[in-house]
This record gives sequence, C-alpha cells and structure tokens, in this order.
Amino acid sequence: MKRYFSPTGAALLAASVLLAACNNDTGSTELPGDHHDHDHEHGEAAGRLVFTHADGANSRVYVHDLESGQTVGDFALVHPATGVYTSPEGRYAVIVQRDNDQVEFLDSGIYPHGDHVHEDEPALLGFTLNGVAPTHYRSNGEYAALYFDGDNGAGQMSSFQLFSDESLADGGVLASQTLDTAHHGVAEPLDGLVLASHASTSGGSADGVTVFELHGDHFHGEGELATACPGLHGAATHGAYSVFGCQDGVLVAELHGDHFHDAKVAVPERIATVLGHPDVETLIGVSYPDGNLYAIDPEAGTATQVDWRDGAVDGGGDPVTPKAQAFDAHGEHLLVLDSEGSLHVLETSDWSHRAALALLSTVPSAGPAPALAVSGAGDQAYVSDPAAQALHIIDLEALSVETEDLDFAPTGLAWTGVVGDHDHGGEDGEHDHEH
Repeated sequence: MKRYFSPTGAALLAASVLLAACNNDTGSTELPGDHHDHDHEHGEAAGRLVFTHADGANSRVYVHDLESGQTVGDFALVHPATGVYTSPEGRYAVIVQRDNDQVEFLDSGIYPHGDHVHEDEPALLGFTLNGVAPTHYRSNGEYAALYFDGDNGAGQMSSFQLFSDESLADGGVLASQTLDTAHHGVAEPLDGLVLASHASTSGGSADGVTVFELHGDHFHGEGELATACPGLHGAATHGAYSVFGCQDGVLVAELHGDHFHDAKVAVPERIATVLGHPDVETLIGVSYPDGNLYAIDPEAGTATQVDWRDGAVDGGGDPVTPKAQAFDAHGEHLLVLDSEGSLHVLETSDWSHRAALALLSTVPSAGPAPALAVSGAGDQAYVSDPAAQALHIIDLEALSVETEDLDFAPTGLAWTGVVGDHDHGGEDGEHDHEH
C-alpha cells in the first residue's frame, strides 16, 4: 500500500487527507486539527516520527504525528543534521550536527502524565551542546551519553556528556567529562557509571576502557579495565554486562558491586558495532568490513555466527552487507537493512530468518543513507528512502509494508513517544563516515 506525505503541506494524501505543515520555527502557531492535550492510557499513543533534512542554511526538522497523520512541527536548524536519535525515555529527539560541533534537542510533546499520555506541540529546546565532532550516541536505561571525538591537531581532547530525559526537561545535562586524548571513541552509560574508550596515544585508535563514576554534577575516574581492546569501536549493554567491539573479538565487562570483571571473547573478525536489548540475553556484534553477525553470550563467553542473509547477494554475486540494524521494541525481532535495500527480519529466540522485505529500489553509495527506526510502543519499524524521497512503514507482525511519499530526501529518522516496558535497547549513534 502506498500513501503520500508532504511536510511542506503542498501535496495531498492519496486517501484525500491533507497533511498540513506549520512552517513555524518556534512551535507557537496553532496547528490544524485538535490533536493536542489528548489523554491516552499508557501504550496507546502511536508516537511521532522526527525527520531531518540537510540543505545547508535551509536545513529543517519535521515532526510527523503517527496517530493523527499530520505534520505537527516544522523547524529550521542552525546547521544540517548528521544524525538524529531518541532520548532514553523517548520524549526528545537528539539532533547531532557533527560537522558544526553542535547538538540540538527537540521536545516531541509526548510524555507520560500520571496514568495517561500527554500530547502537546513539539518544540526545539532553548539550549545546545557544543563540543568538537559529536559522533557516537549511546543510551541505556534512563541515561544517554554523547561522545565527542575532539581534534588532536588542534589540541582539543575527546569528551562525553551524560544526560537523561529529566535533565533535558530541566534544561541541561547531568555531567560532562574531558578525556586525556583525542580519539574516535564511545561512552557507554551503565547506571551511575560511564565506560569510556581511551587511546594510548592522542590521535590514535581507541584501545581500552576507562571507568567513570557520576558524583553529582561531575565524574570521578575509577581506573582502566585490565583487558585491552585494540581498535575499539561500538558498545552496548545487557544487564550488568557491557560489550565493546575490538579488532580481535569483543571486550566483555561485568559489573560486580563496586568493580568489574573483564575478559576478551574471541571472534574471527573485527567487531565494529554492538547491539543489545534488555529482553534478549545475547548481544549482537557486527563485523567490519564484511558485515557478518555474531550472537555474543557474555555469561558463557561465546560468540556464534548468525546467518542473517538467507542467501542474499549483491549484483556481483558477493554477500550483501548491513546498512543499519536494530532490535524491535520488545526484543522479539532483529532487523537488518541490507545494501540492496531489503529489510531482513530475524527471530531473536533462535536467530532464524523470518523474512526479507524488498523496500528500496536504490541504495546510493554517496549522499544521504537510508535510516532505520523502530517504534518504542508497538510492532512497527520505519525505513527512510532518500533516493526515492519516501518512508516505508513496516508492520512486524503482519510483515506488511506501507509507503509514504516525501517531497525531500530525509537524512535522519527517529521515533519519539512513550516507550513500553523496555525500549529497543539503546541506540548506537553510527556516524556518516567509514570506520
């Protein structure tokens, strides 16, 4: 089924529904339709999709309400977005502008209020985060950490900032930390701790992990993990286990009271991306550059390859590679968008291949890349299609697809709203350059 969506308000829906955009940079103008201040029981609100569009000084962010089918927000961005992510509890969109050393935040207007869900007009928050090259975004539980790569040549060290939905509502972050070197890295939040990458030499590759403990509005360094992780890239957490990708496998750190037990789990390839979900016992590691998937059991200390492709190959006969991957809201499915434009749906109970849905006719090698987002409140996934200027909406139970036409090429996509008992296990803010 195909539907049509125009964030500028210039196109009609195929079902004769007009999606009106407010073209309002402040969010103060009343929007068409009485869709604000509605009361819903928890879990009933479908949420809102946040799109970003990169167009230099004309870059924008759009908010599309999934329940009313209306564009309820249209805001100018100071700089083009390079990524957009969901805050830990789902209310805010984190809009990363890596090339301009800035991060903005958008309040979706949907949040829990007592025993119901409150809906209000979306709005850009009045503060930004500034730091050199914000790159990796990680959320876990109620916390999120944004890692800034820094610039070794300019003598600007790496850093990270920790925040929550509550701190954003109060207008700021919980705490910030500057590191000893500048390097491309990641910071993984774990309750009141942050496990941040470190590099032996400034400007070099990350090769280990330093533990920081939150103390009010600042951090105390608690030392380095003993196990090295050369080429560290990517991180995720399940329960007390945090897992980091390495050139020679994965580093598994298990929290034991006030200290960690850490060890290396061997994998025959470099792991550059790690995914976790609160309801899935094993984590997923994605190898680079081949894009093979490994189910990592941190308790058993094993890594088992997962056949996610189901025989899929590219035009030259080589195996396809992942472009994006995510767990669904309940951890029942692992979704992998491949380099040929198909979305693979795997059952996490046994990693069996359930389906491959052909979505994108073109996956460009340059320009905006397709983005994958999942609902935190239901069984839907969303895939942006920059080449076709479209959005694909997937029902993960029925395995059906609806398509909405856009009048721009989206460069980012995130779901916002009230999450269920668990979200999709955090987001890894993959950047828009090679590892």
